[in-house]
Amino acid sequence: MRQPSIGGNARCLSPLLVLALSLLAGCFAPPPRAGELYRRAIAGEVFDTTPVRGEFKPLRNRRTGFEYRCSECHSDFTSLRRQHDLPGEHSAIYKDFNHGLNANCLNCHNPTDRDAYIDTDGAAIPADQPARLCARCHGPLYRDWEAGIHGRQNGFWDERFGARRKLLCVQCHDPHNPRFAPLTPDPPPAPPRTEQGKA
Repeated sequence: MRQPSIGGNARCLSPLLVLALSLLAGCFAPPPRAGELYRRAIAGEVFDTTPVRGEFKPLRNRRTGFEYRCSECHSDFTSLRRQHDLPGEHSAIYKDFNHGLNANCLNCHNPTDRDAYIDTDGAAIPADQPARLCARCHGPLYRDWEAGIHGRQNGFWDERFGARRKLLCVQCHDPHNPRFAPLTPDPPPAPPRTEQGKA
């Protein structure tokens, strides 16, 4: 009498086991640094119009190939009002945090609706409007941004020829560490070569 083979089931189980182990390994991976939450893809054009910090994805935590809304974790517990060393997901943000005298997460993040920011009167600012949050403290820069003086715009100056797209503050500035690091200038271009014997 022939015994049933388990080889087919073992082959099916193997990819599932590999997937489970890779997901489990991702749970113990170190959290991403604040500057790595946005990815900048260089298009290879002469003038690169890709935002400095990549495409805007409002209030999301990106880890191991997945995106999570803030409320997915923060609905389970209330955050302390005072700032402490942040565990887990936010440890890198706390370590790199440098935004003036603003040292409390709940100065900007809504304590009751984690998928929104908070205004000075306690009202929620939608996650897709971070410039309104920045305007609370940076009024003159916000007015310049609205007028098109501060920040960058892509597209056409004359909107009869096409659309113009204004980048948001967080597409250039890391909100947890907004000052740009000093840049090392490139060397100057080499002077053109002239033919021998000609002045």
